[in-house]
Amino acid sequence: MNRYHLNNYFNQPRDFGGYQVIQAGRLYCTPGAEIAQHLHRNWFELTVVTAGTGRILVNQAGVPVRRGDVHLSFPADLHCIVSDRDAPLEYDFFSFYPSDPELLRELNGIVLRHMPADARVVRSDRLALLVQDVIREITNAGAFSERLVQSLCEQMVISLIRTYGVQTGPGLPGHASHPDTLCYQMMNYIDTHVFSLRSLTELSDVLRYNYSYLSALFRKTTGQTLADYYRLCRLKTARRLMNEDSLSLTRIAEMLNYSTVQNFSRAYRKEFGEPPRRKK
Repeated sequence: MNRYHLNNYFNQPRDFGGYQVIQAGRLYCTPGAEIAQHLHRNWFELTVVTAGTGRILVNQAGVPVRRGDVHLSFPADLHCIVSDRDAPLEYDFFSFYPSDPELLRELNGIVLRHMPADARVVRSDRLALLVQDVIREITNAGAFSERLVQSLCEQMVISLIRTYGVQTGPGLPGHASHPDTLCYQMMNYIDTHVFSLRSLTELSDVLRYNYSYLSALFRKTTGQTLADYYRLCRLKTARRLMNEDSLSLTRIAEMLNYSTVQNFSRAYRKEFGEPPRRKK
């Protein structure tokens, strides 16, 4: 699958001054290699293509990438990378999550504007260098490494916000109505915050509309309640997580904010007509 793979992966995210780092590394693919589809949890990930060509797929929609491209994946994305045969991909990757509320608001805005696959790719030498520097520092820690990684993470997230903030994606078609647009944004927010969402009233803060208005509009426009959409999103995510060998049903229930594994099991059986089972 790969000619070279350096991966600093942390089973428990490592905190660098308010920046949770999940993994950071570099991968050189063999011709035609495919990085198997996997579910991102509560993190963002930057992929920086340093050589070759290929495709990055998020939620089964793909976009071609080449040297110099920077791709941003969102929390709860289904993610897959496929290398071309003639020019195998080489890329750096960095997975993170900031705790600063102001930065998170800005990142959430990027999620709403850049959900389509072809809106995820930008070109930024500065972002590429920052990702390279943070991988180097995490791999070869020296004096004051913790502080240096924190500084690099802060620069990277701010540079990311600036870069994606000025390169707007295609979004919805031009004929989409205001209710359609708001419903699309609510769905995207729930989809990408399924692990961290504590209350649907968060939508009010993100979209700056009264929650009662958003709830009524969603039901009128889609014929479904927000609570039902969120419930089904959690259960579909649970079904995907069962493909990951390392996760018990108890852990999956915790990740998706069920109070007990029994409550999770009852909800799963009610929706799918069978008890939850991890795939063998």
